[in-house]
Formats: sequence, C-alpha cells, structure tokens
Amino acid sequence: MHCPIVQPKQTNWTPRGSSKSTRRPYHLHMPPSPPKPLTIALSGLSSTGKSSIASQLPSIFPPPLYALTLLHVDDFYKPQAELPLRDGLLDWDCTASLDWPHLEAAVRKWRDGEPVDEGQVNPQPGCVGGAGGGGITQALAEELRREVREKTMTSTESKGGTTAQRILVLDGFLLFTPSVPRSFVSLLDVKILLRAPYEEAKRRREARSGYTTMEGWWEDPPG
Repeated sequence: MHCPIVQPKQTNWTPRGSSKSTRRPYHLHMPPSPPKPLTIALSGLSSTGKSSIASQLPSIFPPPLYALTLLHVDDFYKPQAELPLRDGLLDWDCTASLDWPHLEAAVRKWRDGEPVDEGQVNPQPGCVGGAGGGGITQALAEELRREVREKTMTSTESKGGTTAQRILVLDGFLLFTPSVPRSFVSLLDVKILLRAPYEEAKRRREARSGYTTMEGWWEDPPG
C-alpha cells in the first residue's frame, strides 16, 4: 500500500538563541481607563461661603471635560418633627438634625454611576450668593476656568483620553466633625474647610431673611 508523503507546514519559528527572528511584532491597543470619580466636600460653619462657591464650580469645571454634580447637605435634613431641641427650640445646627443614611446612600449611588435626584442646585433666598457674599469674583472665576481648561487639555492629550472627569461636590456644614458617621467620611476624596471671621459670618447670617424647608419657611429666632 502506498502512503502519501505529507509535507510539513512552513512556520516562522526560530530556534532559541538564533540572532534572526521572523516573528512579526504586534501592539495591543487598550482604550484609556476612565478617570476615577472624585468626591469633594466643602464644609465650615454657617455663612462661610460654602454654597456660594459650590454654585460657581460648574462654570469652572464645565462639560464636556467634566461632569459635575452638586449635592447640598441642606436637602438632607430630617423632618421637623424629628429634629432635636435645644433650649426649647428646634436645633438645625447640629449633626443630629441630618439624615446621614439618606445622604450616604445618595453619594454611593452617584459613585456607582447612577443618577442622583436629591440635592439639585436650588439656591435658598438670601443664602447662595446673597447677604454680602462668600463666593468668588467673576474675574477670579474666569481665571480659574482658563487655568483648569489649559491643564485639563494638556493632561488629556498626554493620556489620550476623552472621557469626562466625574466630580461630586458636597456643600454642607459640620461634615468633618467626630459625630459624623465614619462610613460617610470614608467616601470623601478631598476635604476643604472654609473659614470666615466671626463678625463677618454673624453679619451674613443676620442678613438672611430665612430658609426654605420641606415644610415651609424657617426664620432664625432672635439672638
């Protein structure tokens, strides 16, 4: 019986140690990883300018390079019936007056890439940009906007990425006090504490006509 002769297939294999290689180099092109979401907390006593500054950040970090979300901690107060009392009056100025589980859940929801409905930009009359300031000037805002744009474009070109940087800005008082849940504090990447002289903060607070709450309108009691 005649058996057919099978010719071996030609390959590009080169014996180890040989100085000549016929293997073709290849490059694996991987898409750039999206930038890590960034959570920034602006905190400080009442009337130090937190909301005024927070309200100007979307224009300093604009799309499409940035996707910025604002969460105002004032939107996470407990109902008035659950607020603690001090000297017979409702105490809005303590950490026990805030619904921390609700706030923490909203932050985690944002970190997971889900839309957050709470805390939309909703300036309170006499608070954001009112009562004598606390924000930044238009000239400084434009300077910061230009600087951010230049540095972002340089970084984007060097990394070859085009995905928007997601930023969550939390604006609220007493965010860094020991009584705040540690599980919430662990979610904050950048912590910024704003200060103001006592007399200036007092002047701004007294100039406010009141606050919008879930149950109506609140005015500070005398003193």
